[in-house]
Amino acid sequence: MLELWLLRHGETDWNSAHRWQGQTDVPLNAAGMKQAGRVAHRLRAERFDAVYSSDLGRARMTALLAYPHGTPIFDMRLRELSFGKLEGKRWDDMTQVERRVVETWWNDPYADCLPDGESYKQLEERLVEWRSTLPKAGRFLVVTHGGPIRSLLWEIMGVPRNRSWTVLLDNCSLTRLSYHEERATVVTVNDCAHLDDNVVMLEGEAEPRAGKS
Repeated sequence: MLELWLLRHGETDWNSAHRWQGQTDVPLNAAGMKQAGRVAHRLRAERFDAVYSSDLGRARMTALLAYPHGTPIFDMRLRELSFGKLEGKRWDDMTQVERRVVETWWNDPYADCLPDGESYKQLEERLVEWRSTLPKAGRFLVVTHGGPIRSLLWEIMGVPRNRSWTVLLDNCSLTRLSYHEERATVVTVNDCAHLDDNVVMLEGEAEPRAGKS
């Protein structure tokens, strides 16, 4: 069995400002580093055959903080979808023309791409190529971005009917997939239990326990 633990990177200033990030190399902010530290507590009893990560800084730092037991293998194919000329912009910053382009793309991101950006089909192709290099069995931590995680989910579940991004993936959430020969299974999506402020993680505990209210 092949098991993938997909970890979205921690928060950046562009995430908190709702800027389109894409492949722009924005670092983690203080909140993102704290989130990655909480993942480390969550994963401290887990062991993986290898750790893979996008080579962008926010994913690299998340990988190093979240799983200090391993040495990440950085791979460009795990990068976020490129948003081209719209990277760095917020919806409120966009012109009417840019908003119409986004709306057209949003309805079918497989067929269309943003100016100088990628389509989801292109993203899917590089992820399929990356996954083909993995062993048929093993347990792997993969630190990446929202776009690649959605693409891997859609490969199993099918693309949503309206092609929109209907799956919520929070910063430093865990999504788990398993592959049994010809059958693939979604185990968990957007698991954020380790980020809950009402959960206390104590050194030496294998599981989180409820904190005081």
